[in-house]
Amino acid sequence: MQRILSTLLIIIFQFAFFVIHSAAQPKFAGKVQKGIFSINTYDKQNNLIHQGTGFYVGQNGEAVASYAVFKNAAKATVIDAAGKQYDVDCVLGADDTYSLVRFRVATKGNAVLNTSSAAQSKGTTMYALGFSNSGTAQSDVSAVSDTVMIDGKYVYYALGKVMDEKLIGAPVFNADGTLVGIMHAPIGEKSYVLDIRFREVLKMEAIPTRSASVALGNIFLPKGLPDTAEEALVYTYFHSRTTSNEEYMGMMNRFVTTFPQNAEGYLRRATPLIDMLRFDEADADLQKYMSLVEDKASGNYNTASTIFNKLNILPEPEYSKWTYDLVLDYVNKAISLNDAKSDAPEEKKVHDTQYKILKAQALMGKKNYDEAIGIYESLNVGADRNAAYFYAISTAREERGDSAGAVVEMLDSAIAQFSEPMPREAANYVLRRGQILANCGRYRDAVKDYNQYCYLMNNQVSAVFHYERYQIESNARLFQQALDDINSAIEKAPRVPLYYVEKASLCIRVNMLDECIEACQMAIALSPDIIDSYRILGYAQLQKGDKATARQNIQKAIDMGDENAKTILEKYF
Repeated sequence: MQRILSTLLIIIFQFAFFVIHSAAQPKFAGKVQKGIFSINTYDKQNNLIHQGTGFYVGQNGEAVASYAVFKNAAKATVIDAAGKQYDVDCVLGADDTYSLVRFRVATKGNAVLNTSSAAQSKGTTMYALGFSNSGTAQSDVSAVSDTVMIDGKYVYYALGKVMDEKLIGAPVFNADGTLVGIMHAPIGEKSYVLDIRFREVLKMEAIPTRSASVALGNIFLPKGLPDTAEEALVYTYFHSRTTSNEEYMGMMNRFVTTFPQNAEGYLRRATPLIDMLRFDEADADLQKYMSLVEDKASGNYNTASTIFNKLNILPEPEYSKWTYDLVLDYVNKAISLNDAKSDAPEEKKVHDTQYKILKAQALMGKKNYDEAIGIYESLNVGADRNAAYFYAISTAREERGDSAGAVVEMLDSAIAQFSEPMPREAANYVLRRGQILANCGRYRDAVKDYNQYCYLMNNQVSAVFHYERYQIESNARLFQQALDDINSAIEKAPRVPLYYVEKASLCIRVNMLDECIEACQMAIALSPDIIDSYRILGYAQLQKGDKATARQNIQKAIDMGDENAKTILEKYF
């Protein structure tokens, strides 16, 4: 009897809960449910991280939801009232301060909630309605007790009670069933609703606000583009340097789809296609770009430049359609078309110079050094003489096989273009001259250039620089300077075993045996496979009179294939 009574009480309680719950359902609930859906978001490892509610506010899948649902998400799916699942295609805008995200769902058709275009007054009854695929959704109701303006245009509504926290992120309606806001978290004794019109603020912009930047930076789904082609191009340019090729391709695909008659999109998309070795597609994009671009001179130059960059930076794998001859065909057309222009003489001159530099670079790629030098020399006259042209001529002379003196002559002229005291801009020219001088055996002159480079760089140089200067100083028999540099290299890169071996080699030359042994031991500790370490260590120990240990290390070097160590063993043992 008691068991029957308990069961009856449970049934009565469940029925009462259903009645109360149903009574809270607004009359319009059934009509608007098609526009409400649930959201699941996932991290980069495809783990479920958030679940929440979203709702459609426009055609073509435009929807909004709480930012909390999307934070740290790399993927999102929605399930509508009919139980159908769709992916979130892209984010259209987000705001960290007011916790709202606007996004697009990849659906071919969607219900759209009737959205209010006006602010609601105090006392207005508001209904928060959750998602349901069973016909009965969780809901709650309260009246507006106070309002706060946002930017003088949108309203932040305070409700007279704390609403059910499970409804955070749910759509909020007035008594007519018109969408007026999205439920925010409670504060104190009240809950708050953000004006749904605030979604107008959520747009992709080339330079977003701080709040938008923070929110978008914490969402890893694909992003939409700004509304205009001009701003979208700026946006994609900024993001091209910080995104992967796949992400950038996604942006450019979206741009081309949105602005199919904008030539720049096809040119921009060709670059990641090349990086991804999709050369036929890149070539098709360049052809489409050429068919749409209005300024044919610039179009030919940009196409030539894109192909040249592939040949110069990514020579392998080869793409038979693209050659240096093709680059020259395009750039010659650019030069010809630019010459035919009758207006803006200064602009024509700038473009002519730009186009001819690319032509010279393509000729260098073809190993046609004489013609390349001729172009640089034709540009490097009068007021247009500058260090870059002299440097380019020096490079061409070096590639042609001219004497070191002829190469250095051009570098001297390049450096002479800078007045004293020389600016930091001159540093690379000075360093290059030092490298050429070192290669032709003028070590002390080379050291002077390396010293000047270091001065121009305010001593902000790498371990590799110190190592290079150490080598030149050693050849110049400037042993103290060489020791200082190899120690500096070790200080900046203490885990590079080569530097310790080089230090040991120098120390043995100047009879610093203890320092030599210590350096060898460090090299062996870091990399026990470097043969030179054992031979040098053994020879230093031999010089100190420790023949037994020396023999062991020299034999170790011999066992590893060191013929020089075998000579030492035969001579001293």
